[in-house]
Amino acid sequence: MQQLTGNELIKLCRSKDKVAQKTLYDKYSPMAYGICMRYVSNQFDAADCLQKSFLKIYSHLDQVKSEESLPGWIKTLTIRTCLDHIKSTRQLKFDPIEHQQDQQAVYIEDYELKDSQVGYADLVKLVDMLPEGYRTVFNLAILDEMSHEEIAIECGISVGTSRSQLHKARRRLQSLITIHYGKLPI
Repeated sequence: MQQLTGNELIKLCRSKDKVAQKTLYDKYSPMAYGICMRYVSNQFDAADCLQKSFLKIYSHLDQVKSEESLPGWIKTLTIRTCLDHIKSTRQLKFDPIEHQQDQQAVYIEDYELKDSQVGYADLVKLVDMLPEGYRTVFNLAILDEMSHEEIAIECGISVGTSRSQLHKARRRLQSLITIHYGKLPI
């Protein structure tokens, strides 16, 4: 296929042009698959979520206003598809809210980890070790920069539960880093 602008590609995909759809898939599937892998626990489920995401993408491309908004729209749609998958398999479980949270809890962002201690790939593996509820809220809040109000709506939980899950995810991640890589630098 000749070099097309983003708007031309979107227009052809809307008209169900298979070559254009393949081009769109080739361009955005690596990003979408990375999102799927962050939210679901295995490659099989991630591939399933990726496929479902692109089916939704192709059928709802009329919602895209411009080529500039396409990557963000694909990201949002993929996240929602993963959350739907998690909810439908009853994997998304949240711990009850602790009424007395540790006010002196140390958060992972309080530390600067040296590259030689914990690399990005290692951190991704540790995040993947978090329980489903912790990992989902952590991904939504930290990596996808959603507010607790948005998370509550997307996950069907209270804002307090979202805050609690993020607090617990940070604490668990801190423990995992300490267990696997030694004491965090101060």
